[in-house]
Amino acid sequence: MSLFRKKDPAPAPAHVPLGAPAASGINLSKGGSSSISLSKSDPTVQITAHLDWDGGTAQRRARGADLELYVLHVPAADVTAGKNSAPTPGGAIYYRNLGSLEEPPYIRHHGDSLTPGRETATITRPDQQGYALVCAYSAVGNGVGSFKEYGARALITDGRGQTVNVPLYDDNRRAYWVAIALVDFTRDGALISQVERYSRLGSEARPVLYSDGRIGMDEGPVEFK
Repeated sequence: MSLFRKKDPAPAPAHVPLGAPAASGINLSKGGSSSISLSKSDPTVQITAHLDWDGGTAQRRARGADLELYVLHVPAADVTAGKNSAPTPGGAIYYRNLGSLEEPPYIRHHGDSLTPGRETATITRPDQQGYALVCAYSAVGNGVGSFKEYGARALITDGRGQTVNVPLYDDNRRAYWVAIALVDFTRDGALISQVERYSRLGSEARPVLYSDGRIGMDEGPVEFK
């Protein structure tokens, strides 16, 4: 049973058909990164972060393939890189805390998908963003299975022809959490990095994104679904 009350749902997200081909764009290697150009003074700029997954084989889908998109975030004003103050934890946007595009954090989760397909979050106001971390959580009811086995990947696009595909390479079958892609807004444009960090065996504590860009696995609140 959840310890939280689920908020009213956002409009249903678009779903990707099973077996849909990967989107065109840059494919990151393990540990690789790629920059996209952004005009931080342009109020119409939007970054879209997708968690895509096909559920894997028919047998794997039958056992369960419910994944959740989380976007952990640090506002630009809170970034502590190069400062003397100690790093602090950032926030989290997900299906129980959908966020907003009209006010901070200028990130909006577009709804929960219980079946393989896609979950999406939109990030606006890049001038107000410090870091954003795209993560996935695997519901306990899925049983044992790796995120790679589910066909999970992150896809990040600016909607203007710049798309970065962030795949997973490790077949870790013991983790409920994976941090997939870090978006660094503290430089010109945005730098997208493939980070692929997994939670320890049996841990349901979500990751934490700190104000200096550090990722702390197993350091956040425990999630139940």
